[in-house]
Amino acid sequence: MIDELRIYTLRPGAMPRYLDLAAKVAVPIRGDRHGTLLGFWSNEAGAANSVVNLWRHRSLESRQAVRRTLEALPAWREQYLAGVRPLMLRQIVRFLDPVLPLAAPTTPGPHLYEQRLFRARAGEAARLAEALARDGEPGQIALWTSFAGPINEVVQLLAHADPAARFTRSLCGPDGAMVRHAALVEEVETSLMLPAPHSPLR
Repeated sequence: MIDELRIYTLRPGAMPRYLDLAAKVAVPIRGDRHGTLLGFWSNEAGAANSVVNLWRHRSLESRQAVRRTLEALPAWREQYLAGVRPLMLRQIVRFLDPVLPLAAPTTPGPHLYEQRLFRARAGEAARLAEALARDGEPGQIALWTSFAGPINEVVQLLAHADPAARFTRSLCGPDGAMVRHAALVEEVETSLMLPAPHSPLR
């Protein structure tokens, strides 16, 4: 099993149109026949003109087969790709190994989601992921290391039922992850995300 994290940077003002095409065209075409959709978000802070979607595949080979099948579908090419290509500036794909497999939030939604991309020092991603897993940060629902795309990264996903409570903790404060694990981290990028209406995670 592998998870695929896709981050699309959109042209300014393109978010509503992109989310509409994703909900009405892409997701109905794909269903769970072409990978399993785990989550779909729009960034609200951080890279605010980005969308994030997370898919699960049985293997890299099955993922490649999915892409070939989709590209052969006229509806995918003519309705979805033709519509979204003018809206996008760039795409980044990460292939991820689960350290803490994705779990649904334990509190009722809707949630404010947070994605943290830790770039570890060379060779230290596994140690950093283990340390973050031991921390048991409130709201943490998944943790991965990357093995393709940007590598040597740890991806952490959190779901906050109370956004105000999130800001009582600081990544860079005296007890924050950036201080506790400074010897393992080069840099971190965080984004606050809202679930799209068609996201399985709310």
